[in-house]
Amino acid sequence: MKRLILWALLLTSFPASVNAQPAITVENCKESLSYLSSDEMEGRKPGNPGNFLTVSFIRKEFKSYGLETRLQKFTYSFRWRVGLFRWRTVQVETMNVIGVLKGTSDKHMVIGAHMDHLGVDRDGDVYNGADDNASGTTALLELAEALGDTKPKDTIVFIAFNAEELGLLGSKYYVRNPLLPLDNCKLMINLDMVGRLRGTTVTAQGGNLSRSVTQLVDKLDDDYPFDVNITAAGNRSDHAPFNWNGVPVLFFHTGTHPQYHRTTDDSDLINYEGLVQISKFTLDLTRKMIE
Repeated sequence: MKRLILWALLLTSFPASVNAQPAITVENCKESLSYLSSDEMEGRKPGNPGNFLTVSFIRKEFKSYGLETRLQKFTYSFRWRVGLFRWRTVQVETMNVIGVLKGTSDKHMVIGAHMDHLGVDRDGDVYNGADDNASGTTALLELAEALGDTKPKDTIVFIAFNAEELGLLGSKYYVRNPLLPLDNCKLMINLDMVGRLRGTTVTAQGGNLSRSVTQLVDKLDDDYPFDVNITAAGNRSDHAPFNWNGVPVLFFHTGTHPQYHRTTDDSDLINYEGLVQISKFTLDLTRKMIE
């Protein structure tokens, strides 16, 4: 009898230890988000040291999850006043961070979030951007870790976009220079400001969606403490360039708040339980899309 009990225990515990995937937890989200929105990151403005530190951190995390990584560099310019009637054109090099989990088909999905924010104000106060968009970047990292050890049918391209706050520059650059053909992209999921869930509704802007995708979203949210309300896709975040080019898109967000684009958007205001639930919902949706 003791031998039978021992074998039963082994049979029930062994598969879990082999197949277990990293869990999306409040503790993990707090660790990543607190770091990304710390003063050390200097508001993650493209061109400053904190932004490069963010790039390095995300790339290192992607690599640790087993993803193929690459940096997609691009430049932008702006005019800087240097005198009463004199201006200087300044050129800045920045980059998207891309992690690829290869599948076996010619289809793929894109999951993206912008990593950048507004930098430091004239008084030296940091725009930490905990919700905008350390929250979406944290969710992106959690998803990449959860899926990194799997072997999907369709390729998943994880992208931390840069320079979103300057006019969607990173996503516009990617769409002009896609890693894989956009015609083969089944869905682009954008995670931007997903850290302040209030109530029981998550807004998801959608564009070019098939009825099967909207039905899948409606079915999956039955297992979550919120309903996902799909509205028409707008133009103010990184899903927009994909939407303009005919790619199906879903943009998850939890709405604006008084700290939006202010130096008071800090990590202590994040609803971490809500962030975990939105990340898990996105994980379930992604798994259904690539199975």
